[in-house]
Amino acid sequence: MSALIIENLTWPELDKKIKNVKLALVPVGSCEQHGANSTFYTDAGRADAISKLLAERLGDLAVSYPPVNYGVSLHHMDFPGTVTLRPETLINLLEDIAISISQHGINKILFLEGHGGNDHAIACAATTLKQQYGIEAYWTGFGSRTSTGGLPIPGPVYGHADEFEISSTLGLCPQYVREDRVAGIMQDSPYTGGFNGGAWSWKYDASLNGAVGDARKATTEIGERMRNEALDYLEKLARTIIAYEAKGRYYPAK
Repeated sequence: MSALIIENLTWPELDKKIKNVKLALVPVGSCEQHGANSTFYTDAGRADAISKLLAERLGDLAVSYPPVNYGVSLHHMDFPGTVTLRPETLINLLEDIAISISQHGINKILFLEGHGGNDHAIACAATTLKQQYGIEAYWTGFGSRTSTGGLPIPGPVYGHADEFEISSTLGLCPQYVREDRVAGIMQDSPYTGGFNGGAWSWKYDASLNGAVGDARKATTEIGERMRNEALDYLEKLARTIIAYEAKGRYYPAK
């Protein structure tokens, strides 16, 4: 099954297929530190890779767009190299992307979320897209949010530069992972106890070296299991969205 991936297409090539396309896939990542274990491109790279693999499964029903490489990463700004967007910047960016896509006849958007710090902004964007523009916008995470690959969940703080995320990265885009990996140096704070409200610093409230857990336990085998289980979930979700006819009083009056 041939995948529709924007970076591999010319506009005439897409134009021949676009009448069959029911769903746009938009990966959303970040530019933020992942300790000494993987690069700043980890979130965007994983989101882009999963989007392309999902497009392969969906064929002419979906098209994969380039990733949003920046996100809301204020809590990682104590580590040099991290770039953060203001939440309203990401909201506006995602809305502009979806509105542009919808003008070419694709009215269903699935944001593939590679960075949990973007959740609130994506939720706001999806609400505005539906309420003001009549665009069916959805979002979902993947990786340890959909599959742990058999790893036990250690506690309330996991999924960043640890055995979960690094395994997921090994299964999707191993070029961003370092061979010499280290365990996280955890801080004692309300956030490491599970509290998740407020503006906080990952370095001083979560992990001194930017990682949590123990990335030395990450393996490609675990990552491949996470990838395949996530893809099974995402394919089912995407096909459900494609077939779903939304109802309710959300659309603007026409």
